[in-house]
Amino acid sequence: MDTIAVCVCTFQREALLEACLSSVAAMALPASTAVHVVVIDNDAQATSRDFVESLRGRFPLPLHYECEPRRGIPCARNRAIEVAHALKADYFVFIDDDERVEPNWLVSLADYCREKGGQAVIHGAVEPMLPEGTPAHIQAVYQKKNRPTGARLSTCATNNVMVPVRVTRELNLRFDERNPLAGGTDTIFFTQAVRQGIEIYECREALVRETIPASRATLGWLSKRKYRAGITEAWRKRQGGRSGFSIVLSALLQCLVEGIKAGVTGLCGLKHLRNRFWLKACRSAGVMAGMLGAKVDSYRKIDS
Repeated sequence: MDTIAVCVCTFQREALLEACLSSVAAMALPASTAVHVVVIDNDAQATSRDFVESLRGRFPLPLHYECEPRRGIPCARNRAIEVAHALKADYFVFIDDDERVEPNWLVSLADYCREKGGQAVIHGAVEPMLPEGTPAHIQAVYQKKNRPTGARLSTCATNNVMVPVRVTRELNLRFDERNPLAGGTDTIFFTQAVRQGIEIYECREALVRETIPASRATLGWLSKRKYRAGITEAWRKRQGGRSGFSIVLSALLQCLVEGIKAGVTGLCGLKHLRNRFWLKACRSAGVMAGMLGAKVDSYRKIDS
């Protein structure tokens, strides 16, 4: 019988965490599998302890609470890995505290992982739930093309992913804690896993729905996110063996071209195209900044 640890990292977002855990409590379970739910409270004040403890007696699955006082999402994720190892889990799963799982979510993840031999990382689909009244041109940014089931990925995020424990036990991979409030450490983690022979596949049937607050349904917030993603992309490009000069030059040209296209389409009133080009320019700007040593504290401010 396999053991799966479903891990949720949280920080002072009790209402979102409650909705997340409610959806986990209602989900179907994979056959021949023991499932544990692990909540990592990334708050030195342990503000979620009482809430999680209050659920324990009526929660349908073993529920574990751990406080990770060191601030930063990679610290919380690494604590989750420690707990998964202590539980002798065969797999650990990460979802975000602002997500709700569909009833057949974990069954789909586990079944597809077994179909792939049980040694591959499986990433599921994430569907955004935008606030009412979100402008159409912002909705278009969030309406990503879904990758088909079976697509091979070079990296992925921890927003919906199942990981064989051998990735952290045998390969000894961990999330980089050197810049604990920076984003992109999940991208780096899975990039390193692929380089050590781990395969990553997409599974569209394993669906979670992400609550998007109004503060994130703006072009300003999306621009900052793309800029931060560019900083992480700079690391990946450099690790791929490209010279710093070629990376900066390419990013500069892309930034200029996409910026001009954004300006022209904006003047023409084509907001959805303007956004697309502008966000590409922001990502390229992030690549340049990353090559020059820039760092961003993505998780200093948490949206409720």
